[in-house]
Order: sequence, then structure tokens, then C-alpha cells
Amino acid sequence: MEAHLNNRKKVVSISRNYSYYYKWFWVFISIVLLAAGIAGIGYCLSSAEKSAPRAVQGIIDLERYGLESHGTVRLDGEWKMYWMRLLTPEELASPEHAAGEQATLIALPEVWNRVLVDGVQSGGSGYATFHLKVMLNGPASDLGLKLPYIRTAYKAWVNGEPVASSGTVGEDILTSKPLYTPNLIRFRHAGGPLDIVIQVSNYHHRLGGIWKPVELGSWSTLDSKLRRELAIETFVIGSLLSMGLYHIGLIALRRKEKGSLYFGLFCLLIGIRAFFTGEGVMYYFIPEVPWLTELRIEYVCFYMGVPVMIMFMHALYPQEVRPGIVRTILALGVAFSASAFLIPPPWVTYTTPVFQFITLLTSGCLLFGLGRALTRKRDGALFAAIGAGAYVATVILDIMYYNQWIKLGEVSAYGLLVCVFMTSFILSAKSAKAYVEVETLSRQMREMNTGLEHKIRERTAELERINRSLERMNDDLARMETSRRHLLSNISHDLGTPMTLIQGYVEALIDGVVSQPDQQQKYLKLIHNRITGLNRLIADLFQLSKLEARQMDFDIQPVSTDDFIRYFDERYELELAGAGLKFETVVYSLRPEAHRQAVVKIDVDRIDQVLTNVIYNAVKHTPRGGLIQLHFIVDEHSLVMQVQDNGPGIDPEDLPHIFDRFYKKDKSRNTAGGGSGLGLAIAKEIVDYHGGRIWAQSHVGQGACIAFMLPLAKGGE
Repeated sequence: MEAHLNNRKKVVSISRNYSYYYKWFWVFISIVLLAAGIAGIGYCLSSAEKSAPRAVQGIIDLERYGLESHGTVRLDGEWKMYWMRLLTPEELASPEHAAGEQATLIALPEVWNRVLVDGVQSGGSGYATFHLKVMLNGPASDLGLKLPYIRTAYKAWVNGEPVASSGTVGEDILTSKPLYTPNLIRFRHAGGPLDIVIQVSNYHHRLGGIWKPVELGSWSTLDSKLRRELAIETFVIGSLLSMGLYHIGLIALRRKEKGSLYFGLFCLLIGIRAFFTGEGVMYYFIPEVPWLTELRIEYVCFYMGVPVMIMFMHALYPQEVRPGIVRTILALGVAFSASAFLIPPPWVTYTTPVFQFITLLTSGCLLFGLGRALTRKRDGALFAAIGAGAYVATVILDIMYYNQWIKLGEVSAYGLLVCVFMTSFILSAKSAKAYVEVETLSRQMREMNTGLEHKIRERTAELERINRSLERMNDDLARMETSRRHLLSNISHDLGTPMTLIQGYVEALIDGVVSQPDQQQKYLKLIHNRITGLNRLIADLFQLSKLEARQMDFDIQPVSTDDFIRYFDERYELELAGAGLKFETVVYSLRPEAHRQAVVKIDVDRIDQVLTNVIYNAVKHTPRGGLIQLHFIVDEHSLVMQVQDNGPGIDPEDLPHIFDRFYKKDKSRNTAGGGSGLGLAIAKEIVDYHGGRIWAQSHVGQGACIAFMLPLAKGGE
């Protein structure tokens, strides 16, 4: 119960941490959005204050603008366009041209597809010459002209000097060669108007012309601005690629996490496509790549990025984003990607408007699914909706920009950054949640293992106790069985002879063989003695059987060795004196002075029985007038009692068997007295029960010594 409460406390703590995390995350997002809003307002205000003049009728007046103070200016406005003419600066400056040819005005930046020439729309394929005069207020030693990549080939002059080119300008598809090469031109201006001429041809794209702004200004300012823009775009691209590689790497650790795989692929595809959009980082760093290869890579990344994105959202919210839509979008993406390789230019470029429409439909389905996830309160649905909404909004802006419906565009990479940030937060939250769950499960497993180990130890100890008890029971049963067999064997064997004798005596009396009264009295005494011996033998047999089966009750009490010795010192002296024997007791103490006092734990009556059996066994084998000595030896660990006689001794072959029951070899020491032969066997069982040991020593003709040892009680017992 306590562990369960601790787990609940831990879960509550985790929930609070997530709550705080979400709260501070929203604070952070609010600060970022506020800063972005303030920066945007400031940029708009500064742009309003610095609003540059626009070109009118092919002339832009910068004499009062102050190019030196403002740094740069976009050469937007009405340029002169000579449709289907490739004119050089000399031809434009010739009197014949000035008198006879009328130019068409086009508001750059703009594709020429929608321009009417002599009342006819020009279309995407063709060629033209663009001309602009820039009025400056004086000479400039270090000017720069930034030319974007133009669809799909161009050649530029400034004041009659060729300054830049990209691809090969031609009058048909065979003589023209497409290439995207932006240029930053540095030149000196001696004064007077600045004459800019740009020849453009396009037979490989559905949109042609100068569709990005041309900028004029200080070369150092333009260079710094270009470096800054390239650095920002490189940072965005690097972030997308790093994020993509990171999430794809996660799939190597956890293959079931398909969401990370789809998100990583999406980041890689959009990151690669970002190389070819915006400022065109790829065109600056690797201009040698063929134009058609670049175009196909850009299109494939676009065509596959959309289905991968919706596959990722389906992995996050499978119940809200339907699998049928995912399969349809994936099939369309694969089909359009294949068309990018199979269809030649410029026809391949006409597939993009169709897929842009598919992208808008997909975005609508995606936002609808995220809205359902948001209403159902799915984990991270709010962050996914914000990120997807930002990206969809920027994609729509880019679609409108690429179709030249608006002037602001190429911002989808920044929207994607917001989407990546939000989505990464969702994936991080999922990983953190999974990690917390793993920690919780690990902790619970450790607690369960600890409890299980404790239970196992308890069960093992209990089983060991039961096993020991069973072993003791088995030993007791074995002893009881052995005792039973011995008892039956002894009764059948050792009681047979006395019973046969008694039977013979009784039959003699019945048959009248013994007729004299004195003889009859003698026979009756013999029968009585035999019956008395049988009773004693039977009593000894039952006592020995109980001792062997450990069914005899013992009254164990602690007794000091001094009291023990005093009790047995004069216990047998009078009895042995009546038998015509001498009796002596000798005490030996081998313990240090500081440990003289010692204690034995014994049943006094049973030990008295042991000494009685041993001493009377010695009496039977000691001749009249002999000596019996009782030695008490106390050492560090035990109390030893020795009963020494000076009888004939015990033969070496008999010595190992004297403690066996009914061992009565026909020798002088074993035949006298008519004993039962169980006294020493009983003594051995009693000593064994006390944890002691009994033994015998003898030399023939020098008497015998029977000794037994009792262990001393330890200090804590």
C-alpha cells in the first residue's frame, strides 16, 4: 500500500512538471511572437520611411533618394521590354532603334506570361530584352548590382559593358541553354545615368522573365546583405537537415516509432528543397550542377514532402487522419515524382500547379484532422495544429508567389521551422513521457523484485525448516524402526532360553519328576529368579528402545561441576565396601584460575544411571578386595568421568563391542553375574543424548577403564 501511494505521488509530481512545462512553453511562445510582431511593425515603419522611388517609363530617378545613406534600392517598377528581340546596348542606343521601335512596359519583378504585347499575351516561352536607366546624383566609386537567378538564361550589361551571364540566351529551344546563376556585380560609375540592359530567354519553364527583384547599391552593403541572407537560409537548411537526420536516427533505436521516421524524411525533403528556393544557396555554392537535375530534385522533394507530412500526422493521430486519404496522397506523390523524371521540360513544370492544388486540398484535410484531434484533446494536438497551421499558411503564400499572384513569398522554410519546433516538442514530450513510464515501471519492477526476493528468502527458510523437520522425523522414524527390529529380535532371541528353562522346570513339576518338597521349593525359586530376570531384561529392553527412538523424557538442568562432583563423590562408597571392594574418587581441574567455575546441562538421574551401570559393570569383573577409582577431569570444554578397575581387563578383540546390546562373550569378564548385557548399551544412549561420548580402554591383566565425556555449557547458554 505504501509503495502504491508513493507511485501515485510520483505520477502527480510528473503531471505537475508537465503542467509547468506547458505553461512556461506558452510564455516562451508568447514572448517570441510579441518580439516578432514588434520587429515586423518596426520593419514596416522603417520601410515606409525609406520608401524608394519606382521606375516610370523605363527610368528610375535616384538623384534625390540618397543612395549613399540608404545603402541599397530595389529597381522595381516599369522597365522597357522588347519582346522577341535580343538587343545589345549599342543597338538600343542607335538612332534607328530610338526612332522606329516601340517598347512594352513591364512592372518588374514580374513574369512576362501575363504581359500583353500588341494585344496578345506573350506566354512562357520566348525571349526579350529589358532596359532601364538609373538617374544618379553623381559618380560612385564602389557600386554593386545584384541580379537574381532568372528563368531561364540571361546576359547583362551595365553602361555598355557585359557584367554577368547565366546559361545561353537563344531564340529557340535548340540554341538556348537554361541555368540558374545569381550574380553580385561590382563596378565603378563615373557619373551620369546608369544604363542597364538584360537579355532573357526561356524555353524550359512555364514561367519566364525577371521574377525576382534587381537591387542596386553600395557593393559592401549588398555583399553584407547577401551574406546575411545566405547565412540565415543556410542556418534554416542546416536546422532542417539536422532535425531530419536526428529523427531518422531514432528509428534505428526504436523501429516501431514510425512517426520519427516520417518526420525525419519530411525535414530532409524540405531541407533539400530549400537549397534551390529563396536566395538559391545551391546556385551560389555549386553552380556547376545541371539545371534540369536541380529542377527535378526540387520537384521530387516537393511532390514527396506532402505525402510524407500527412503520413507523419497519421502516425501521430491515426483516428483523426484517415488512412484512405494517406494512401491516396502517397500514390499521387509517387506518380508526380515519376513524372518529374519522365516528362521533359518545359512540360514537366506544368505539373506543379496541379500538385499545388492537391497540396491545398491535403492541407485542408490535415487541418481538419488536427481540429478533430484538438477537440478530442489528444496529446500535443494544440502544438501540432499551431505548427501545421503556420506551415500551411506559408505554403499557400509560396504557391501564390510562385504563380506571381503576390509579391511576398518563399517563406515556407520559416513556416516549416515553426512546424518543426512544435512537432519536435510533441515528439520530445512523447519520449519524455515514455521515459517517465519506463522509469516508473523500472522502479515498480525493482520494488516487486525486492519483495519477491524477500518472499523467496522467507519461503526458502521455511522450506529449509520443513526439510530439517522432515529429516529429523525421518531420523526418528529410522531409529524407531531400528529399535523395533532390535526389540523384536532381542525378545525372540534372548527371551527364548529363559522361557525354555522355565518351561522345563514347570513340566518337571507337572510330570512329578520332582516329588520331594525341598526339591520342588528349589525349582520354584529357580523359576522365580528366571521370571525376575526376564522382567528386568524386558524393562531394560523397553528403556533402551525408547532411548534409541528418542522417546524418553529428560529433565535437563544446569549443574555446576563442583556440585556434580560433590554429589557423586561418596555416592557409591558404602555399596562397594559392602561388596568387599575399595572405592576412591580423584578430581583433576585443568581450567585456568579465572575460569574455575563450569556448568554442565544434564539430567542428573540419567547420568546417575550411566555411572551406576558403568560402576556395577566394573564391580562384576573386579575380584574381592580389589580397587575401583572414579576420576573427575574438568578442562576448558568438557567434564570427563573415568571408572578404573584392577580386574582381568578386556581382550582387544572384545573392546570394540562392549557397548553393543547382549554382547556376552564366554570369558571370565562377560559370564559372571548373569547380567542382561544392556547396561553399557543404555549408558551409551544416555551419553549420546547429552551430546557426549563414551569409550573404553584396557590392557589384559591390568584392569579396564570405561570413560565418558559431557560438554560444558557455553557462556550464553
